[in-house]
Amino acid sequence: MKILNKKLTKGLTVLEILTVIIIIGVLSAIAISNYINSSKKRALESAIMSNIRTFQVILETYRVDWSAYPDNLSELSQEANKKNYNKSARNPLTNLSGYVATNSPWVTEYADPEDSSFNKSLYVGKVAYQKVNDKKYYLLAYGEDGLPIQRNGKVYIISNGE
Repeated sequence: MKILNKKLTKGLTVLEILTVIIIIGVLSAIAISNYINSSKKRALESAIMSNIRTFQVILETYRVDWSAYPDNLSELSQEANKKNYNKSARNPLTNLSGYVATNSPWVTEYADPEDSSFNKSLYVGKVAYQKVNDKKYYLLAYGEDGLPIQRNGKVYIISNGE
């Protein structure tokens, strides 16, 4: 009877197992990093959207008093301060807080990003106000790149619905 001198080749070597573990670890690190970054971006955008709602309340309160929307932030700020309904909010991207005013850290007049004088760094994280007429306005928000936030490839605009 012959004795076979073959090694058993069933199973994996320690080196093969370590290689698989390292590959799984690298892939997991990439996936977790992407998830955290996208969660952070969504959280910042949600905070900006909350600022839109805060600003909307101030606008609607103004309209109740004056039967029209303000022409600009200066007008809104003056009346809101007189009647104590001006609200402070925090810009989540710059961490600056303040009330509605011409130079507010969280709200601004609308500016068209296509305009050659548009400076993106001045609009990061801010809510923009654009009066359409006495009964209608548009609100939008600028993201961390200083451009209007988009949803489904279109600029996300909120209006009073009229």
